[in-house]
Amino acid sequence: MKTIHFDIYYPYGIEELAINAARISEEAYVHLANYLKHELTEVIPIIIYPSHIDFQENNIIPQILGEGTGGFTEVFKSRVVTPFTGSYNEFRHVLTHELVHAFQYNILINDTSGENLSRFSLSRVPLWIMEGMAEYLSIGYDETADMVMRDVLFNDKYASLMDLTKLYIRSPYLLYKEGQAFFYFLEEKYGKEKIGELLRDIRDISNFNKALKIGTGKEIKELSLEWIRYFKKRYYPIIKGKKFDEEEGEQLTFHQKTRSMFNVCPAVSPDGREIAYLTNRDIYSTVSIITVKKKKNRERKIRSVLQGDTSSKFEGMHLLSNNLSWSSDGKYITLVSQSRGRDVIFMLDQKDGSIEKEIQVPFRSVKDPSLSKDGFLVAFIGQLNSFADLYIYDIKKSELQRITNDLYSERYPCISKDNNYIIYSSNWNKDGDYERDDYNIFKFDLKTRTRTLIIGEEGNDLQADISADGSKIIYISNRAGIYNAYLYDIRSGEGKKITDVLCGIFYPRWFPDNRRVTFVSYQNIGYDLFVKEIKSTEETDKKESNIKDTEHVRVNYPLSYFNLSDAFFEEYTTKVNPDLMLMGIAATWGYGFAGFVRMSISDYLGDHRVVVSSDYLRYRDEGDINYDAAYYYLRYRWDFGLGIFHQSNPFGIITLNSINDLIHNIYWDTRYINHKGVYSIAMFPFSKFFRFNIKATSSRYEINYSASSNRTDTYANLNQLSLSMNYDNVLWGYMNPLDGMRGRVEIEQSLNVTGQDYSYTTIDIDIRRYFLLSKRYVIALRGSGGKIFGRDSDNFRYYIGGFSTLRGHPFFEYDGKNVFLFSSEFRFLFIEGIKFGWPLFFRMGGIGGVLFADCGSAWDEHFDFFDSETGKFDDFKADIGFGFRLALYPVIILKLDYAWPYYYNSFGKRDIIFSLGFEY
Repeated sequence: MKTIHFDIYYPYGIEELAINAARISEEAYVHLANYLKHELTEVIPIIIYPSHIDFQENNIIPQILGEGTGGFTEVFKSRVVTPFTGSYNEFRHVLTHELVHAFQYNILINDTSGENLSRFSLSRVPLWIMEGMAEYLSIGYDETADMVMRDVLFNDKYASLMDLTKLYIRSPYLLYKEGQAFFYFLEEKYGKEKIGELLRDIRDISNFNKALKIGTGKEIKELSLEWIRYFKKRYYPIIKGKKFDEEEGEQLTFHQKTRSMFNVCPAVSPDGREIAYLTNRDIYSTVSIITVKKKKNRERKIRSVLQGDTSSKFEGMHLLSNNLSWSSDGKYITLVSQSRGRDVIFMLDQKDGSIEKEIQVPFRSVKDPSLSKDGFLVAFIGQLNSFADLYIYDIKKSELQRITNDLYSERYPCISKDNNYIIYSSNWNKDGDYERDDYNIFKFDLKTRTRTLIIGEEGNDLQADISADGSKIIYISNRAGIYNAYLYDIRSGEGKKITDVLCGIFYPRWFPDNRRVTFVSYQNIGYDLFVKEIKSTEETDKKESNIKDTEHVRVNYPLSYFNLSDAFFEEYTTKVNPDLMLMGIAATWGYGFAGFVRMSISDYLGDHRVVVSSDYLRYRDEGDINYDAAYYYLRYRWDFGLGIFHQSNPFGIITLNSINDLIHNIYWDTRYINHKGVYSIAMFPFSKFFRFNIKATSSRYEINYSASSNRTDTYANLNQLSLSMNYDNVLWGYMNPLDGMRGRVEIEQSLNVTGQDYSYTTIDIDIRRYFLLSKRYVIALRGSGGKIFGRDSDNFRYYIGGFSTLRGHPFFEYDGKNVFLFSSEFRFLFIEGIKFGWPLFFRMGGIGGVLFADCGSAWDEHFDFFDSETGKFDDFKADIGFGFRLALYPVIILKLDYAWPYYYNSFGKRDIIFSLGFEY
């Protein structure tokens, strides 16, 4: 769909969503152009995916996106990519947020009025400026930023502007929310025009600190102090009468101790003794159960029932859109999880996490499942193409019943004890505004099929739960500015405030005795569980006034000057243009001149992609050009590729890892190489973590070694077919694997097609396992092995030794038709950081340390583990050592290792090895 400023790409079947996206985008355009005093110089592509799961699997960027990524704007083609999650209010927020980035990139990179374009780099703009501006211009100063700022100020957790700029922060979330608060402050104190001026000043001056001073007249330290004092003046007057979390109830979880952030979605067991909840205390999203009572001087017992994010059965646990509920007999827990690329409602055994029942429903996403008290019905929010509605699923009859049918958003259903009605939150209103911010609580009578508004105060009324006796409803509301818990008496229709905290309360849930509630509270940049006792009606009557604790500032979007009737639809056509081009030249010691080119070309959806890599390296007094060019077709589940390559020096296409080969010159005995041919690739993902690959290659292979080498020269054709299975559920940290497993099994057959081609077979296996200890230390284990056999196997032997295998032994010292290698490492932070004074004045990030041990061997027919005559290892080789790691963001790790070979009865001479690249 084409408008004056945007090209909107979408799948068939969501035309209504595309039309709304066009309207929202054009309204956002007027809003942003007015604020930033800038008109876009190009049409912006907007690509909409009909669910977050579809969005995670897009082809525009190569990696699978996590649940926490709401959208992104790609720099090179200015593509705005966002999912629709069922709420038009949320859709406007995310889409406008990403359009702010499109404006930012256009101003910083494409605006020809700039004064310093030739030397400008996006790295000169702090991330909190980019994200904070996008948040503020899309949603104003909303309740989330308001809550975060109250929390960090009252609990002394805030990051100064200097900390935000240098990324010295406790949570990436602060980049968004403190940045959002800064732009609210900037507009209030210095005027809205300063927002766009700041961006242009950063571009033109290429100095963030100077740009701030030009716009405000203050240095960054002075401005940071003014900013913090502005919010202290805003919030300190409201502290009287307010409570911190631990004063409002008994705390059950402690996210600061466990270095987690989320302890959410509580559900009280039918006997009131346990609470099931979702947590990331063990890094991964986990269903855990905590006992309410504890023995004297002992911590409460917490047991993990199910760990998500590591298997195809439970790929994503939806921490922010889930709901747990118990069966009436206390045996099962109900929740929703992403499973094999779709949302599935599960009933889990509360003892061991085994699956009692899977409920698969025909929706793009499922939110907030709620099990009825008798365990026969499940209410949930199901999203179709352009809207989400409330549904009920009858477990016994396997029947699906639709409750609502409109463009409004519904959340948090709860079924009454007698199954006669459902209460839920919705932004339904008589004005027909389905993007309305405020949610109220409604009752839907399942017998009469009527909807009734029962709680309709100003602000959001959410997450309601019905008491066991059916007489009261507990819910949260920000009608006074801060989310707190409220009681509503169903019979009398009266409501009362029962908590009064400074930061925010969420997910209140009744105990079976109707006298206690559990809730989640946000404080210290994280969420924890609490229990509160409600002794009598009188004690719950918190005095309320008409004066709000804090006000929020919303964005009022103007009407678009573009008439949507002038927009038009057309079929998507494949048009390719560059994604990325990198090039570099260098003078290398020992090799002479070197250069490289990397280029990627694709269409807007990334379904068709061409990748070209080439480099030049002067080797053995000759100039050698290598290249690899491939086309990939990625539209469907099967991925296909065709390529052509030429390798004329032994190092191949230079990458970060192959630079180590240059440093250590491990191919010193290779005089000449000429390897050229074609290949085809097919890949199929069985799940998010498990993939099958097949590759066929036909090539000419010529290699000549020096006279001093023991290797055999090779001149022949290679026709290879390889099959491999790959598994990878690794959790990545800054630049290294932290936890999980990676594995590959590959079989390769070289075929004698013409009668003069090489023929051999190889079988290889590589398994790596990582253990994260105390969220600070990593144990990394690697085991690999291989065997080559067949007529020409002597020409393709295994070689081990050196920086990437046996670190205490010479490079490529050992060879054979069989090989195995085992490495173990203990990785830790050795130095947290170094701050340099005059004249450097900069801070260097953490230096990692590693303790390692390697063992392995390469041999032919007979393997001798031990030499009885010398008392040393024979074919078996081993070493131990330690090393240091320095990460240079974003692509390089400098590695320095000290290794000693171990011969069983003695150690050998120490070797010092320098190398580059990622850890295994």
